[in-house]
Amino acid sequence: MKRNLLITNAIIDDKKQDILIEKGKIVRVGRISSSSGIHLLDANGKIVLPGFVNIHTHLDKADLISRMKPEEFGGTLEQNRELIKKFKKNYTKKDIKDRAKRVITEMVAMGITAIRTHVDVDPICGLLPMEALLELQEEIDIVELHLVAFPQQGVLSNEKRDLVDKAVSLGANLVGGLPLVEHDRDGWRKHIDLIFDIAAKYNKDIEVQIDESNDPDDFALPLLVEKTLEAKFYGRVTATHVISLSKIEAKEAKEIIAAMKEAGIKVIVTPSANLITRFPNDKKVWGYNSITRIKDLIDAGIEVAIGTDNIRDPFFPFGNGSMIREIHTLIVATRMTTPNDIEEVFKMATINGAKMMGLNYGISEGKKGDMVIFDTDTLIGILNSPEKINYVIKDGEIIYGRDERK
Repeated sequence: MKRNLLITNAIIDDKKQDILIEKGKIVRVGRISSSSGIHLLDANGKIVLPGFVNIHTHLDKADLISRMKPEEFGGTLEQNRELIKKFKKNYTKKDIKDRAKRVITEMVAMGITAIRTHVDVDPICGLLPMEALLELQEEIDIVELHLVAFPQQGVLSNEKRDLVDKAVSLGANLVGGLPLVEHDRDGWRKHIDLIFDIAAKYNKDIEVQIDESNDPDDFALPLLVEKTLEAKFYGRVTATHVISLSKIEAKEAKEIIAAMKEAGIKVIVTPSANLITRFPNDKKVWGYNSITRIKDLIDAGIEVAIGTDNIRDPFFPFGNGSMIREIHTLIVATRMTTPNDIEEVFKMATINGAKMMGLNYGISEGKKGDMVIFDTDTLIGILNSPEKINYVIKDGEIIYGRDERK
């Protein structure tokens, strides 16, 4: 049975207020008198925000860095995909669960209360990662965990397509996609068509990793928009990365963004991983990668959220699960430095990601009792201070921090 919790002296919207949580939901915000049977937690004048939502990561691959040789660091995207194939041959269910659980615990300590992870399903690993993460989803209660059936090696063969279908039938929350793995435009279109077929069959939403480079020739986003409109999947499709959008002409980008808005397509960015991704030297792209047109998307009314992407694996050999790092990286890379910009980026890392997961986040009456108490009193203070989370609260229960309830 969930206990009632009263958080006192919390900074919300630049004012000192109290928060009363009953049965896992916020029932009142303001100046509140304590009463018997309510547990107290003093925020001591520190800012309180909704819990961070890591809307895009890969827990099945997390912490594979310990298996990498020095010469295997710094590979291109395709080289890293080949290295992952080698590691997958030695996967066990226990290994996958142990690595994922370890990283989830780290993420919770960083203020994350909800996670959406892609899970590979392909001929090498089969359904083992999905089976492992489905078990963990049932066992773990410190975060909300959603799973995406991710066709890392494509879906064009019967075997690959059937594996994705089976993963969704087992309980995956969403259908994933990776069109550019099919290598040509006709393949991209077929890939998108097939994942929509599976999503329609099981009535699931879709998250597609698309256009991971700043090469304007690798631009599959228009195909995804076209299919979303054709299938009438309004508001049910999310596009992750969409980096090529930043390298096409502004007029074309504006037209595509308008069509995305019509289709209700949402966008996820993974700032650190986006910037570090490498491509072969013979590709006609800049020697560094980019981030998509964040401000243009926001100005058009498109919902944008933030994920960490990979954690300590061949694709991104760094990371400690910190969403603050990702917020800082995005702000710097996109020059979103005004107070309104900073507020918008924190919203991307909390409320927007929660919406994509169907969670009702916010610090107001009726919202879910998932929140973080920081060790500073302003948003900019979070960015300019040592990363310190005082408390993490999930469904009104303290899951991280010094328990000072009375």
